[in-house]
Amino acid sequence: DISRAYFNAKTSPDDPVYVELPPEANPKPGTCALLKRHMYGTRRAAEGWQDEYSSRLIEAGFVQGIASACVFHHPARKIAVSVHGDDFVTLIPRSGAGSFIDGISKHMLVKVRGIIGPRQYGDHPGLHEIRILSRLVTWVIGAMGQPDEIHLEADPRHVDMIMSQVRLG
Repeated sequence: DISRAYFNAKTSPDDPVYVELPPEANPKPGTCALLKRHMYGTRRAAEGWQDEYSSRLIEAGFVQGIASACVFHHPARKIAVSVHGDDFVTLIPRSGAGSFIDGISKHMLVKVRGIIGPRQYGDHPGLHEIRILSRLVTWVIGAMGQPDEIHLEADPRHVDMIMSQVRLG
């Protein structure tokens, strides 16, 4: 999770953004402020944020997805990243997690909500869970030589909404 994501993106001098100053700033009548960084609620904020994180990832050797501009991969480091708003969901070898987090933390305030993985990551042998974007992601250790699995479960609230809409619940 990137704290204050939109404030990381610089505004363009070719497309200036002016805002009215709040009353507590005691502005002189008719004055406003020129933003140097994007702010939530401005028209170009989301686009500026996407430009910011995309350029940072590409500079670090990531390749941007063709079908989705919010998906990236790093071929040499075997890292996949999906970005949804200010949330980064990353599939990464255990050995590279620290350097990825350190690299992005040099430019932005990062809050790691959790890491799931094999037994050594979780408190419960064979199972570890985390909620990502209202979805439950579970790491299941394979039994008797079987490969590990990652299970993704939709937000259970969606089931309730659908059941209600079709009058089954």
